[in-house]
Amino acid sequence: MLRSFGLHVFLAVVLCVVAFSVASRLLVANSAFEPLHGHFSEILARHAARELRAAPVPVNTDQIKSFLEKSLDEIRPGEMLVWTDKEVAIPGAAQALARALSSVGTVWTRLDGQHPAQPFEMADLIANAQDWRVLRTPLSQGHLYVAVEKTVLARSAQGVLQTRDGILRNLWPMLLGFVVAVTLLLSRSALKPVLTLQKAFARVDIKNQTEHILPERHYREFAGFISYFNALIDRLRASYAQAARFSSDAAHELRTPLTIIRGYLHRLVNESPDGSHAQIQLSLVAEEVERLISISNKLLVLSQADAGRMTLEKQPIKFNDLIGEMVEDLKSAHRSLRFSVDLAPGISFAGDPELIQQLMSNLFGNAVKYNHPEGQVSFKAATLHKKVVFSISNTTHLSQEGLDERVFERFYRHRVAENHEISRAAGSGLGLSLCREIVTAHGGDIKLSVPAQGWVSFECTLPTES
Repeated sequence: MLRSFGLHVFLAVVLCVVAFSVASRLLVANSAFEPLHGHFSEILARHAARELRAAPVPVNTDQIKSFLEKSLDEIRPGEMLVWTDKEVAIPGAAQALARALSSVGTVWTRLDGQHPAQPFEMADLIANAQDWRVLRTPLSQGHLYVAVEKTVLARSAQGVLQTRDGILRNLWPMLLGFVVAVTLLLSRSALKPVLTLQKAFARVDIKNQTEHILPERHYREFAGFISYFNALIDRLRASYAQAARFSSDAAHELRTPLTIIRGYLHRLVNESPDGSHAQIQLSLVAEEVERLISISNKLLVLSQADAGRMTLEKQPIKFNDLIGEMVEDLKSAHRSLRFSVDLAPGISFAGDPELIQQLMSNLFGNAVKYNHPEGQVSFKAATLHKKVVFSISNTTHLSQEGLDERVFERFYRHRVAENHEISRAAGSGLGLSLCREIVTAHGGDIKLSVPAQGWVSFECTLPTES
């Protein structure tokens, strides 16, 4: 099973988004408390400054404490202390804080966003095994101190984070849709250059020696891959040209001696006594020579097609007459087979007579060669939308396994039979490849289908006009 690169990119982006979300939440949960503590301290200082500006002199610390306790949520008794360093009687808990402030070199930090007439400073200290945040501001005589346990600020910060989480829970369907949309967009953007390069690969014509993929038209990360592909295509073209040249040269060199051998063999067959062992042996050799001549002719035509030099001498072809003659000959030679012909009247088109004759001979030859001893051959043809559409179907002893587009490859031979008692005729593996080249040269199309169990069909389409 092939893996999907698009799915791989999609899952990678989803994983990154999820990892970023989890990491950001943990980071916020661990690092947000101190900034929130500072924010709440600034708010508390602004409330205290506002109350001081409105309070009479001397300052009533109980009144200020009562006012400030209202600005913090869920504050408990003893968690806030307010005093001045000029008070005669400082509460017991405040005395411990006052002594801690005086005995330790306390570092005071100025708070931001304060009224210039009533600035506040803050400091953190531990007294009576408790963490305190202490704020102070100058008075006309001495300082005002406001101390809050840090647990109060932590509860307020936790409330903010819980509110944030609640909002996220309410918005999660929208956020999920947004994440999916962004992931798809990123995956599509990541895949687009790859798909563009894939299309460029598909457009490369192996027969065009000068066509290459230009690296400057793609991303520089693909430059090395494109260079490797161009070098590979050049080597493949060189091998392809050498093979085509060898086929053409071999076919040319073999035709003359094979033709001479065939002539001598025919003369020897005619001179031998009828029915003699020598005549039978010479006839078998002559058949093999005819087969070699057929193979060399096919190789020559295929090499011309590979080189783009297959020339068509088109003439009007009366298809009904051609098929009628071929079917009558086949009926005479193969009396055990049943032939059925369904031909629309007056079918004609422009084509090369020799190549069309070769096309039909190969297709009918396969229909007979790979059939049952008492099998069937069916031929249908009609004209449709300025095209000749015909099919040759036949029963076959070949297994359906392997009956696919590979049959049009050169030297491919189907070797699996349903009934092994039926002998399989020998073939060169070039006939159907030649058929495809002939049909393509005429601007048509040919394909294989298996309409039913034990049947095989070749469907061909040819234009009626040149």
